[in-house]
Amino acid sequence: MFEEREVVGTREEGADGARTGKADVTDARARRAWRIPLSFLIARYFFYVLAALAGVWLVAFTAFSMTLNAGLVYSANYGAAHANEAIAAVQEAGSVNEANIPSAYRYAHVAHDGTVLATDLSAERLRRALDATTSFRSEGTSSPQTFGMEGTTYSVGKLADGTFCILTSTYMPEYTTRELRDTLPNPQNLMIAAGCAGSALAVALIARRASSVLTGKMLPLTDAAERIGKEELDFAVGTSNVRQIDDVLAAMERMRYSLADSLEARWRAEQAQRDQIAALAHDLKTPLTVVCANAEFVAEEMQDLTKLGACNQLANSAFSDVAAAAQDAAQGCKQVDRYVQLLIEASRGKAAEGARQRIDAASLAEHLEREVVPLARTTGVELRVIRDDALGGASVFIEAQAVERAVANVVSNAVDHARSRVRIAFSLAEHDKGSARALAIDVEDDGPGFSPAALEHGCERFFRDDASRTGAASGTHYGIGLFAAAETARNHNGTIELANLTNPDGSIRGARVTLQLPLA
Repeated sequence: MFEEREVVGTREEGADGARTGKADVTDARARRAWRIPLSFLIARYFFYVLAALAGVWLVAFTAFSMTLNAGLVYSANYGAAHANEAIAAVQEAGSVNEANIPSAYRYAHVAHDGTVLATDLSAERLRRALDATTSFRSEGTSSPQTFGMEGTTYSVGKLADGTFCILTSTYMPEYTTRELRDTLPNPQNLMIAAGCAGSALAVALIARRASSVLTGKMLPLTDAAERIGKEELDFAVGTSNVRQIDDVLAAMERMRYSLADSLEARWRAEQAQRDQIAALAHDLKTPLTVVCANAEFVAEEMQDLTKLGACNQLANSAFSDVAAAAQDAAQGCKQVDRYVQLLIEASRGKAAEGARQRIDAASLAEHLEREVVPLARTTGVELRVIRDDALGGASVFIEAQAVERAVANVVSNAVDHARSRVRIAFSLAEHDKGSARALAIDVEDDGPGFSPAALEHGCERFFRDDASRTGAASGTHYGIGLFAAAETARNHNGTIELANLTNPDGSIRGARVTLQLPLA
């Protein structure tokens, strides 16, 4: 029934001879311990219940016996055994009254003609008492007679005045006084009720004690589960002297150790990955700096040549185009440099959500226009930007860089799929999430539009739909741009909506992406 055990953990020797790897499962498990089976614990409390019930009923029976011995209660057979004596006492007294009738009996005083003179019987028992009187009269005897009907005895005797006295009794104990008999429950019923109440109380107390003990023995389980759930793995799982519970605790200790190893290995892998990304991003900054500096130099030189008028008008136009392209390249390099810096910070675990600030809606629209114009210029797509005059005075509370990246992603997607033109409109509209006003940014293109699947899932991570918006540029899309824009919108309590532009005949003439940001 009891088990003696000794658990020894395993250790691994490191290269330097020091002990590393797995330690003992716990210090407590490294020493001998007596463990009891759970069935023994349950059987123990079952025995407690039986003992408590036996004790309760023993007390109840003892108390009942004491009342009998003290003369407070008549025994169950008292009425039947002393019926003739009670009738004789009434005959000797010559009258029927409660004073000369023991409380073990209920009575009826009946005249010779059957009239009931006095009684404390119920209607049903009175009817049977009258039947017993009739039977007594038919026998023509003067000696008391006893009749039994449905568990009740009816003793009949004739008095000197010609009337009849009927005493009834049952095989139940009764109090020796009428006051107690008429006030309290029957002694036997009272004993049974007290025994049942005591039994219920004893079982409840033992159950509460058993619950408390089991809860205490399972505390190491709940504590270990909670701490493992919170990924707090730097602790030793406790022990229990109950075999089955202790086996579960030992399994949880092994799980904790394995999970700690797994999390540590994952952390090391992630740290190595972050270090590698940081190193690559840092190495990327050097060529970016060179490209950016040279692009700015070319742009400045071309602008100087144009101002000097060193060439003819056609050459000046070409120089202007080259200068604009170089300026766009320099601006793009600066953006990439900012993104690389964010990547380095993220790899070091220092990246956080940018600070939000209140920005004038008109100024934001103007800034976004400057940022997206180079996207269209590099592909030869016509870009038309419309800014609503109502933007003046309105403002938004946003993280500027995040919104800038979101709009750039949407415009880049439109430029890649447009046939010849892209239209961007900045306006104020009713917010889709309520009655508040919002800044609406509509980006339209004249491409093939979205497929039904793209309209439903286009903003999901890594969604790519070959059935829609296909073309040479489709191979460079990885289902991230619209997802990132949608995440930015949600982070600002805004919305993003995909739709198709249609001709009067129902044919698709392009696509539209609407980004809404609530006004501050």
